[in-house]
Amino acid sequence: MIKALQGSSPAVLLMRIIVAAIVVFGTYNPSGKSVYHWVIAQGNFTDAWVILVIVVATLLNLALLIAAWKALGFLGTLIVLILFAALVYLSFQENWVGSSDSIQWMALTLYSVFLGIGLAGAILWRRATGQVVVEDSDNV
Repeated sequence: MIKALQGSSPAVLLMRIIVAAIVVFGTYNPSGKSVYHWVIAQGNFTDAWVILVIVVATLLNLALLIAAWKALGFLGTLIVLILFAALVYLSFQENWVGSSDSIQWMALTLYSVFLGIGLAGAILWRRATGQVVVEDSDNV
């Protein structure tokens, strides 16, 4: 079997979505147990631990966002956003969300799925087209 095709099961996509969800929900969630809430509770924004946690959380989120953007590009991101907009519209129409907390949970979940899809973009593309994505770039 070709090495590039190994490990491309649906579990890989699910694991990447879970990793993205851990980063997103760890950074902020409506339950009050997140990096955001911990930093606000500290009150001392010049403490070295607070600065380190903010920097790490920001870098993790940016790394996932950049990976998703590179994998999906403008058109792929637009397609995913249109799909998510339709899901949000459906959830409002069917009254599946009502409170601001449920709207936040839904938005964070969709954002996590978007980042997970972005992380698995090459795997999804390979599954859909049979083509292996190879990027030869000097600015990696």
